[in-house]
Amino acid sequence: MQSRYQNSIVPALMLGLGLLLTTIPAPAFAQDPNPQDQGVAERAGAQVDRFLNRLQRNFRDLSEDVRRRAAEVQQRVEDLGVEARVYSRIRWDKALSEAEIAIESKEGGVVILHGTVPDAELRRKAVRLAVETIGVERVQDNLTIGAAPTDDPAPAAAPR
Repeated sequence: MQSRYQNSIVPALMLGLGLLLTTIPAPAFAQDPNPQDQGVAERAGAQVDRFLNRLQRNFRDLSEDVRRRAAEVQQRVEDLGVEARVYSRIRWDKALSEAEIAIESKEGGVVILHGTVPDAELRRKAVRLAVETIGVERVQDNLTIGAAPTDDPAPAAAPR
């Protein structure tokens, strides 16, 4: 991702390049088959017109890129909103608050549940809470049933 500084310097560099091009002798850029028929001011004006046309095309392309990136950012923010809503619903449910459930959201309202729940009833509950959340269109259940791993290692067998 480019920084704001890099994005703002591109138009300035393009403008500077255009001004530089207007100082170069006109015959090198003249499109008129007979440049001697034009005066210095006409040749400079033609160069400025060509430069401004190129600059306008570049700004139009830059504008399209900015619009596309803004739409991508907006979609990601919406996805994060769905993810946060599902996360809140599952975490605030007392029966599921200790379950190790990770929530992932994808474009189009798809939510993926990963992790471990103690039993099938809590698995169904987690999926139901996700399905009933605003903005969720589909839930992919990748939950497993079993005891959640503990931080304490299993006790070692006593030596004989």
